[in-house]
Amino acid sequence: MQCEDINSSNNVGTTKLVKLKNIAFTVVLVMLSLGQWNDTKVALVDAYEEVISRFTNEIEYKRINKLRIGLTAQYTEEILGSAQVIKPSHIVNELKYYYYNSSKFMLVTFIQEHRLVGFTVISKKPDFFAPLVYINKQLNSAPIDKYLPTQDTILTNIGSLEYFSESYELSRDLMFYNLLLGHVNYGGGESLYSQTIIDINQQLDLGEDFDVASTSFPLPLIPNFYSITELSNEVMQESLLSNYEMNALFGMKY
Repeated sequence: MQCEDINSSNNVGTTKLVKLKNIAFTVVLVMLSLGQWNDTKVALVDAYEEVISRFTNEIEYKRINKLRIGLTAQYTEEILGSAQVIKPSHIVNELKYYYYNSSKFMLVTFIQEHRLVGFTVISKKPDFFAPLVYINKQLNSAPIDKYLPTQDTILTNIGSLEYFSESYELSRDLMFYNLLLGHVNYGGGESLYSQTIIDINQQLDLGEDFDVASTSFPLPLIPNFYSITELSNEVMQESLLSNYEMNALFGMKY
C-alpha cells in the first residue's frame, strides 16, 4: 500500500512537470507564429525584465549605468526605450528634455542635436539606490557631505518645487562636467528638511553670505537626486519638473 502511494505521488509530480513543459513549449510556438524570431526574442526579454524588475532594481541600475554624455540620441533610446514626455528648453536652443517616469524613479535625458548632453536621475523610493554615473556612489546611501569633497555653489527652490542641491565641477578626468547633488521634495508636503531649505533659500535671495558647513538639518540630508551635464547649472535646474508639471504631464503628484 505504501509503495502504491509513493508511486502515485511520483506519477503526479511527473505529470505536473510534463504539463509545465508543454505549456512553455506552447507559449513559444504561439509567439513564433505571431512574428519573426527577433520579435519573439525581444518580447521574451521584455517579459523577463518585467518580472525581474518587480522583485529587484538590477535592470534599472544597469540601464542608468550605461548612460554617458556624448551618446547618440538613437543609442540612448535603445537603452531606455521611448520617453513618455518631451519638453523643450527655454534657455538653450535645440535642447529638449525627455522624461522617463516609473514608480521607482524618474530619469530625464538632455538631447541636443541628436546627442546626449546630460541627464537627471531622481529616486522616488528610499530603497532605490540609483547609481551616480561616473562616480562610485549611489543615491539614498549616505549624508550629502560623504559624496564629494567640496561644493562650488548651493542651489535651492521653495516655490512650485522644493529642493536643495550642491553644485560641483568635476575633475579633468571627468571632462569638467557640472554635477548637481541634493534632495528634491515632490508632492507639496513638508519634509524633514523643509524649514532648513526655506531658511537657506531666504538667505540666498537676500544675498547674504552663506556657509553650508554651518547648516544644521534636523537629520543628515540624504541625496535622492543628481543631475550631470556638460552645459550649465541652469539646464539641470530647468530639467526638474514642478509639482504642477508633474500633475499635468503624468496625472499624479509624485
